[in-house]
Amino acid sequence: MIVCLPGLLGDRRIFEPFRAVAWTRHDLHLLDLPPGAPREAAAALELPPGRHHLLTGSYGGLVARCLPPERIASIACVATLPHPSLCPPGIRRTTRLLRHTPAPLVEALYRRHQRRSLALDGVPDELTLRSLDKRTLVQRLDGVLAWDLPPPPLVPTLWLLGATDPQAAWSVADVLAHRPDVEVAHVPGGHRPYASHPGPLLTRLERFWALS
Repeated sequence: MIVCLPGLLGDRRIFEPFRAVAWTRHDLHLLDLPPGAPREAAAALELPPGRHHLLTGSYGGLVARCLPPERIASIACVATLPHPSLCPPGIRRTTRLLRHTPAPLVEALYRRHQRRSLALDGVPDELTLRSLDKRTLVQRLDGVLAWDLPPPPLVPTLWLLGATDPQAAWSVADVLAHRPDVEVAHVPGGHRPYASHPGPLLTRLERFWALS
């Protein structure tokens, strides 16, 4: 089974375009992310029984790292931060500002940011995603900044970078400098190729899964 964990937004529906092209050949299980930093989210996540291949978006890759290794057959993570030293400097400042901004304003600003980001990514207009409340947003950003993560599970890992992703500024060399144990590849699309370019992404993943 392929278990899909979304990114910072935490909404499993972002994987619907990928499921539309993959369901005839693969059993997919899409999960929402529980609130909290990666460890807390992983502890609250209800995985289906068994051992699974994980497909994760950005923040979901940090949550996957905190899951029991015996439940993971492989991890394919898209746009996940490989090391805290590569975290964009503006995130710490933004998180500090968000913490002291009224919730309605934070949520309105994030909805606008989300719409713009999805549009730039080429995500289909008809894909309706829920908005994110201030508390959950700040918890997740704090979790990225704190980097309270266990060692990576010793499973086959594919680190995917969108060819036109403006949000993940790290290179193949950057990833390998911190994670020499993983395979790194570019795929068409931006930060969410599972929504914008599901066909090419599936082709690349099937090569990885065949060897995992």
